[in-house]
Amino acid sequence: MIALLGSITLFAVVVRLTERLAVSPWEPAIAMEAMRLNAGLPLYEAGHATHMYGPLLTVFLAEIFRVTGLNLLAGRIGFSIFAFALALLLSAILCRGPSRKYWFMAFVLFLGINLRTNLIFLSAQPDCIAALFAVGGLCLWAERRDSWLRSVCAIGLFVCAVLFKQTSAAFALIPIVYVLIWKRGLQNLFTSLIPAMSILVTLGTIRFIWPQVFHAMVTVPGSIEVNYGHVPLISGYLLATFPIVFVGLFASFLSRGRMDERERWSWSAIAVLVPVSIWTTGKSGGGYSSLLFGYLAMTALFVVKLGSIWEWMAGLRGWRSFLAANGLALAILCSFLIQVDRDLALLFLRCGDEKYETAVDFARRTPDRVISPQDPTIAYRGAGYFGRSLFFELDTHARHGNWPSELPESLQRELAEAKYVIQVSAYVPTPMFEQVLVKDHFYPMDFAALRGSAYTLWTRGPE
Repeated sequence: MIALLGSITLFAVVVRLTERLAVSPWEPAIAMEAMRLNAGLPLYEAGHATHMYGPLLTVFLAEIFRVTGLNLLAGRIGFSIFAFALALLLSAILCRGPSRKYWFMAFVLFLGINLRTNLIFLSAQPDCIAALFAVGGLCLWAERRDSWLRSVCAIGLFVCAVLFKQTSAAFALIPIVYVLIWKRGLQNLFTSLIPAMSILVTLGTIRFIWPQVFHAMVTVPGSIEVNYGHVPLISGYLLATFPIVFVGLFASFLSRGRMDERERWSWSAIAVLVPVSIWTTGKSGGGYSSLLFGYLAMTALFVVKLGSIWEWMAGLRGWRSFLAANGLALAILCSFLIQVDRDLALLFLRCGDEKYETAVDFARRTPDRVISPQDPTIAYRGAGYFGRSLFFELDTHARHGNWPSELPESLQRELAEAKYVIQVSAYVPTPMFEQVLVKDHFYPMDFAALRGSAYTLWTRGPE
C-alpha cells in the first residue's frame, strides 16, 4: 500500500514538475506580481489588484525569478521543495526513539495528503511553505523550556507563516488548546497566548504602516462569505473519507494510559486545525486545498500511533491478523486515494497549450497595444507590458465571495487602450470577459497560427 501510494505520488511529481505551461489561471498572475516587484513597480496601491495571499509569497517568488527569469516551472519547483521539506520535518518530529523505523512510511503518508488537496504540494501556492514555518514554530515553542532564543525564533516563524498564508495563524492557537486540555494554570495560559498575540500585533502594525497591504491580505479575504450550510457536508466528507483518523483514535483507546507529548500535541492540533480547515473550505470559492491543515493534523495522530497499531496487530493470530492487516491497508488507501481519478484529471489540466509561444510571438511583432488579462505573461514576454490580471481584478472586486457580473472599471480602462486582446480558454469560465469584448467592438480574428488552440486573438473593429 505504501509502495502504491509512493508510486502515484512520484508519477504526479514527474508530470507536474516537468510542465512548463501554467497549471492554474492564477499561477501566471502571481508570477507577474513577482516580476513587478523585481522591476521596482508598486504591488499594493489603489487601482492595482494583487493576490489575496501574504506578501512573502511575492517576495519569495521574486527571488527565484531573479535567478531564473520569468519561469513558472522554476517557481513551482521552488515551492514544491518546501512542501517535501514539510513532510520530512513532520516525519522527523513524530518518528523519534522507537518510532524512528516508521519515518519513511510517515514521509510517504504526509506526501499522500497532496492527493487529497488538489495537488497543493506541487503548485506555486504558499500553503505548504506556510505550514512548514508554522510547524517549525510550533516545534520550537513546544520544546522551548526556558530558552528565550527558542521562544523568539518560534514567534518569528509563526509570523512568517502568516505572511505567506493568513490561515496559518491557526497554528498559533494550538499552544492555547494544549494548555487548556493538558496543563492548565493561569501562568501557562498567559504564556500560551504569546504566539497568537504576536501575530495580532504584527497585523496591527501592518494596518498602521502599510494599509494597502492589510487591505489585500486581511480585508479582501475577510469579506468572503462563509456558506455555513455547507459545513455539515464538508465535515461529514472529511471524516467519512479519511478513516485513518479513526484508526488513530482506536489506537489511542488501546493505549489510553500511555499518552506521550507527541500525541497530546497531535490532539491539540486536531482540535484547532480540523475546524479551521472546514471553515475555510466552506468559504465561497473554497476547495479541497483548504483542508490541508486538517489533514496534516489527523495524519500526525495516525503516525504517532503507528507503533501501537503494529504492536496490537502483532498480537493477533490467524484470521484476526489477516482481517486487521487488510482493514488497515484499506483505511490507508481510502484515506489517500479515494479521489485519485479526480487527481489524475487535474494533473493533466493546463491553462494554455503548445501554441503559447505563437501567442507571445504575435505580441512581440505587433506595434499596437496587445493585452492578455487571462494570462498576463503573454503580453509581458512579447512586449514587456505589465498588464492587469482578470482573475485578480475579479477576486478583489468580489461581493460576498462572488465575482461581479460586470468587468471592473480598471480592466475596462485597459481594454479601451488596447488594439488586440489574446483570450485564453481555461477550465475556469469567465463569460463576462467575452461579453465585454463584444460590447467594446472587439471581434475574433481567424489567425491561422492559433487556429484550434486555447488562444483566440481579438481585434478592435470600427465603432
